[in-house]
Amino acid sequence: MRIACVQLAARDVEESGRALDEALAAAGEAAREADLVVLPEATYPAYILHEAAPHLDPAPYERALEAFGAVAREHETYVAVGLIRPEGADLLNSAVLLDPGGQVRSISDKAFLWHFDRRWFRRGAPGEVAGLPFGPTGVFVCADARMTEIPRRLALAGARLLLDPTALVLSPRGTNAQLEFMLAARAWENGAFLAVANKCGAEAGIARYGGRSAIFDPSGARLVEAAPDTPEIIVADVSLEEAPGPPVAADPRGYPELSAPIESLPIAKALAAGPPRALLRLAMLRESVAPGRPLEELDADLGIGRSVRAPDVLSVENGGFGLGDRSYGSGDVVPFDETLLGLLSGDRLAVPEEARSLMLRGASVVVWDRAGAWIPDEIVRTRADENRVFLVSLEEDDGWRVHGPTGALLGSGPHDGLEAEFVELPLALAWHKEMAPGTHVVFDRPLG
Repeated sequence: MRIACVQLAARDVEESGRALDEALAAAGEAAREADLVVLPEATYPAYILHEAAPHLDPAPYERALEAFGAVAREHETYVAVGLIRPEGADLLNSAVLLDPGGQVRSISDKAFLWHFDRRWFRRGAPGEVAGLPFGPTGVFVCADARMTEIPRRLALAGARLLLDPTALVLSPRGTNAQLEFMLAARAWENGAFLAVANKCGAEAGIARYGGRSAIFDPSGARLVEAAPDTPEIIVADVSLEEAPGPPVAADPRGYPELSAPIESLPIAKALAAGPPRALLRLAMLRESVAPGRPLEELDADLGIGRSVRAPDVLSVENGGFGLGDRSYGSGDVVPFDETLLGLLSGDRLAVPEEARSLMLRGASVVVWDRAGAWIPDEIVRTRADENRVFLVSLEEDDGWRVHGPTGALLGSGPHDGLEAEFVELPLALAWHKEMAPGTHVVFDRPLG
């Protein structure tokens, strides 16, 4: 099948008529050569509405739906488009999938509202997998990609193509975690193709979009990517039979934390109690080093290394862990001073439910032993970011890396001539679980 993603120039809501004309023209152009066309989030009337009331009349939504349906009918193609959908006294930020007859095949509502958009949108319900002729397909909207449960549910239900109409806003540094690493991680961890249609340019004087619409293969590689700052149509040919699904199976025993009431979870109690005032000072140790003097002279709280059994040292050993005279396994949560350490080994980091479960059980630091598993860097950064935890990776040959709760790299080693290296973790950052104001990875998380 051939997929086309349409990258549109952002338009203020006062220019919604122009926005619709441009979107329809681009969709028609894309449909001439594609089996499926994907357009951005809030293609019509706009993403920044300022208030809901002027948009509660269903007539504009119905006219836009009919117009995009006409494109689908004329070119006998599927069209997925982001539209603002009135429902009673509320507005929903929806992605509508239209079939080649112009009929609605599915509707997926944005569930993980982002920053200011909750001022005019109500949280909706993610959609279900649609059985298309090319293969099972799931749709989600923009920030829903940051909430691992949403695309994961679609993949576990069989989706091998994921569609993401989005409007990804850039930070003042010109970055966006989804564009940098998280979308690639979603494709890889779910073993699915992923088509992302974004906006570019500025809207309403407060949002700057990042462009870079892309189509990813199941390895997380970009088959094609648009420019960051110009409207564009990108196209890729894919075969959903090549999408294997999630590369690593979840634990068949399940993860009860994912469906438990949020207020009953250890993380809710930890957040209510407030963050620790202390830093966690780590000494990253080379294998089998005598830890006494390095720990003392670096003034470290905890040493981490391979085959280093000693008090106040987390020792990594043959897929397991030891702390003092006690042994632990992957999936355990271990108390240490003012925090909890979550432990993972090998390919278990590939399963998003595993790190999520550790965070919900209260872990603010996850220690992962690679143990020979091949897992992309995008996954490592995503696990830290989506859970807002510190992630300490133990690599081969004494290698190590530490990522902060936004996925940023805080340190790596080893360095020549050093047996121990010092890293400070400001634990309070792991208590800040908002990805944006009002967008909380614990309290706004859909139950799994």
